[in-house]
Amino acid sequence: MNGSNALLKSAGIFLLLAILLTACFPTVPTPRVGGVVQGVVYADTNGNGGIDPGEGPLVGVQVTLTGCGTTQNQVTIADGKFNFTNLPEGTCNLSVSKAGWIFSGSYPHLTYPVPVASNPDLPTALSLFMAQVGGPTYTPTTTPTLVFTDTPTETLTLVPSDTPTLMEISPTSTDTATPIPSNATVTPKSQDANCRFGPGTSFLSIGGLKVGHTVPITGTIEDHSWWQIDNPTAPGSPCWVAASVTTTTGDISLVPILPIPTGLVLSAVVTTPAIVHGTCGGPNATSFQVSITTNGPATVTWHLEIYNGDGSLRNQTSDATLIFTNATTKTFDPGGAYKTDCGNFKIDIVVTAPNNKTGEATWSVVSP
Repeated sequence: MNGSNALLKSAGIFLLLAILLTACFPTVPTPRVGGVVQGVVYADTNGNGGIDPGEGPLVGVQVTLTGCGTTQNQVTIADGKFNFTNLPEGTCNLSVSKAGWIFSGSYPHLTYPVPVASNPDLPTALSLFMAQVGGPTYTPTTTPTLVFTDTPTETLTLVPSDTPTLMEISPTSTDTATPIPSNATVTPKSQDANCRFGPGTSFLSIGGLKVGHTVPITGTIEDHSWWQIDNPTAPGSPCWVAASVTTTTGDISLVPILPIPTGLVLSAVVTTPAIVHGTCGGPNATSFQVSITTNGPATVTWHLEIYNGDGSLRNQTSDATLIFTNATTKTFDPGGAYKTDCGNFKIDIVVTAPNNKTGEATWSVVSP
């Protein structure tokens, strides 16, 4: 009996020690992996910290990712894209370098180095901007507040804050007026005026007319509440200023009345987890998220196309419409989950109206 009691006491002591060790040194959970950080580096040629018409992706930029495991580097090609995958969950930092160029901003607007989230459940996408060292820099002399009669106060913004991607201004021929043989001109009353893609505050501001500058009027709408001019900040493309904040001179009866343009799709983005862990031979669900940005009111027609790894079309959804009443970004789940076996796949968001725009994402289904 004494031997049995001694064994029981020893077992009790070992059990107590195990409990104490577990309490003092709890098991550290294994970090999740599978995060994706992706985006595009753009050439900010006018140095204003955003993307304007005529500015596109920048090649030869070294993009460095730190803070999420081993430091990684990628160099952009012609499309300006970078894509870091299979990252541990957490917060990383992005930095960019290219001889003769310097970081000038990002969308969303973030500090530098740019902090980004690595989330295995949802890819992180952003745009980075670089300006040439010693190149032109946009430095507005003032940041005025425009007060419109019977309309909300508005701040002049030459670079919109709600567009995550490259701005494309492609007005149709009906939107561009031939210079008229009148002397009608327009100038701001007392403060810089926004110049918008269309005649109304529901359209995106794509430029500005500064106090003291007088420019020819090239068009108007029936009630003469907006004037079309040549965009002072993007010569060769039209934009519209409000009559309520400007003063005209000359014979406005000779100014042609133009149709109100429809808004255009500036970007179409689809995202999906880059890695799906599943079982080969069985259906493995993948979900998608779509974001569409316009520069004004528009009815957008779009569909999804899904491809196998060899580039063959796997599936295509029917055309759907999305109505925009103003310039904004709409992000939504197109519905349901798409199931595949193991392999590599691609999904495209295809916009066919009011203009053509596409975006793509890829994913792989792997067995754990």
